Amino acid sequence: MGLKVHDQIDDSIDDEVGLCLRKLHANQTWTAEKIQLLEQLMALTKRERYMRFTGDYRDYHLERKGQSCLYDVPLNQRGALKKFRGKRIRLICEGAWNQYAGRHFLAKPVGSQAK
Repeated sequence: MGLKVHDQIDDSIDDEVGLCLRKLHANQTWTAEKIQLLEQLMALTKRERYMRFTGDYRDYHLERKGQSCLYDVPLNQRGALKKFRGKRIRLICEGAWNQYAGRHFLAKPVGSQAK
């Protein structure tokens, strides 16, 4: 079951990951600095134990490396996000696409309960 694009919530959480994401988005082109920020983001998400999974961008509506949003995961969610039913999560596109596995995504609950 895919999430709906109109259910995306802007990622405005000011934690360490959120601040790194904003720095990443402020840089419009892929410079050495932006690549370093992406590496820093991946290290942060690993340290904070974000769940890594593969999926189709059409199900999660994130296509670019570092693109993120918040979702309130529905109670009937299936697939990789099933374990987050009823929770608000931050979802981040890690990138790396291939025709068989799709894109890599990162997800972690962020506190507020879904309604």
